[in-house]
Amino acid sequence: MNTYWFTIKTTGFPEEQLVSISDKLYGLLEKSGGVDVLVAGDERGGEIEFSREAEDAVIAIVSAIEQVEQAGLEVVGVTEDIVDVDSIAERSGVSAAAVSNWTSGARGGGGFPRPVIERRRGSLWSWSQVSRWLEERKLGNVDHAAAEVARVARFFDAVLIARRDRDDVIPSYRQERVRGLLADLIA
Repeated sequence: MNTYWFTIKTTGFPEEQLVSISDKLYGLLEKSGGVDVLVAGDERGGEIEFSREAEDAVIAIVSAIEQVEQAGLEVVGVTEDIVDVDSIAERSGVSAAAVSNWTSGARGGGGFPRPVIERRRGSLWSWSQVSRWLEERKLGNVDHAAAEVARVARFFDAVLIARRDRDDVIPSYRQERVRGLLADLIA
């Protein structure tokens, strides 16, 4: 079993309900083997940080989503790790200069993932994409559990965005027809 670190995002709640929400979630977690979370939030949104032991990242994230929703919160996302050059260097055990060579295409065989956010003072990349690129080229020392949770978090974040936006995008009279297609797409 590995330990997977990730953050679940929820809709907001009144700040005075933080203690009762935390207590309810902690109670659910204690029944299933132990508390592995830190809860924070207010009316703008909540974040629940997990360090979950599981067979794989899918089980870790799915069980966390289920428990958070059983506690009465609406899950709206799973945070994917977004990393800068220094973070990539630290996670892969190489120098920042080596990472800069990869990002520029000077080394590493090219094809380094495009930044998800481009900034003059330092772009940001998806750790999911970067870790896959590193694994494919056998570069650096990638923490496989961290790489796995980054990919799974990215997938479930997209699914949760689709669930949240479904009613705004797909008219109610079309939802039944689309449901089968959506199930086939993600199954």
